[in-house]
Amino acid sequence: MSVELVVLLALAVAAVTGIVAGVVALLRRAAERASRLEADPTTPRVAAEVHAGEEQVLIHLARALELPSDRDDVAYGQIYIVGSAGMTLKLASRSEIGRGLDAEVRVQRTRRASLAEYYVLRLPGDESLHDDIVDLDGRIAAALHTLDPEAHVRRAGRAAVG
Repeated sequence: MSVELVVLLALAVAAVTGIVAGVVALLRRAAERASRLEADPTTPRVAAEVHAGEEQVLIHLARALELPSDRDDVAYGQIYIVGSAGMTLKLASRSEIGRGLDAEVRVQRTRRASLAEYYVLRLPGDESLHDDIVDLDGRIAAALHTLDPEAHVRRAGRAAVG
């Protein structure tokens, strides 16, 4: 083999390695961005058009999520139902210093169905609890699907299902 051929082969291997490393870095960054948990009162983490009445949606969610409804029934960091006001189900996590989860499911009637949207208004200061919140996203989406199997459910950072 000539020296020129070896150099050319080495450059080709380096170029392919650089391309692969760049693609891997981009895919990692995209996955991190999709799964990043942020508090945002304007963008729902879960949204679904459900063919059921507003009250039926709220009652079903409260039952299906199987969350306690009293702060005293949960340990630090655990999520519970604070209560409801109008067509909003309020959720929180227990925190002794007022830095826990603050979230809500808002339901409003549209022409064709009820629009259910789950918002995270404040994240807990303890980041170790964020996995529980991401799990709650999935539980809410699943509960909406059990109420209406034809529901079009969208989750933040994921493709729509249904």
